[in-house]
Amino acid sequence: MTEIVHLIGCGPGGAEWVLPRARAVVARCAVVFGPADLQALFPEALAPRLELPARPETAAPLVRAACEKGLESAVLVRGDCGLYSLAKGLQALLPAGTCRRVPGLSSVQVACASFGLDWERAVILSAHGRELPELVGAEAAAPVLVLLGGGEGFAPRLERLRTRLGARRLHLACDLTLPGERLFSLEAAEPIPTDLASRTIALFETVSP
Repeated sequence: MTEIVHLIGCGPGGAEWVLPRARAVVARCAVVFGPADLQALFPEALAPRLELPARPETAAPLVRAACEKGLESAVLVRGDCGLYSLAKGLQALLPAGTCRRVPGLSSVQVACASFGLDWERAVILSAHGRELPELVGAEAAAPVLVLLGGGEGFAPRLERLRTRLGARRLHLACDLTLPGERLFSLEAAEPIPTDLASRTIALFETVSP
């Protein structure tokens, strides 16, 4: 079967951050799957639009049904489709050879650029529905980036991670590229805000003594 499902990375959230390649592929598809906020990033798309559940096991049957009809489909995913993305689980549940990934800018890239930081050695973690792991050895000495879902419970979890990592400067990027974007840089003794947005990136920067 030829590849007829395009897993589209939609970038960090702002419409101007959607890559031209993503727009070109979505424009030619016969059906576009994705949540309403991502659908809104493609007003020019004329194909029928369908909401897609957030979990791969419930999303895959809907996309598979379009495949079986021979419809070229776009599946809109947040950020970059290769970084803690729905794309991974969805691709694993669809027939081999049916998917092609169209990468987008990740919020990690944008957050690091916003604070003037490199991320080539960074350890990237996700706190979406999972506990933050212990870091050991070289990992513990590297810059650490955490993808958060926001909410009151995340400030204590970040505080515990900050304690384990030692003296670090903490950068917080909330709602990147969206109208309510907020950026914070905190020294080790400064408290972490409790009103983190639903989309937040935490960057623990290693600081030379």
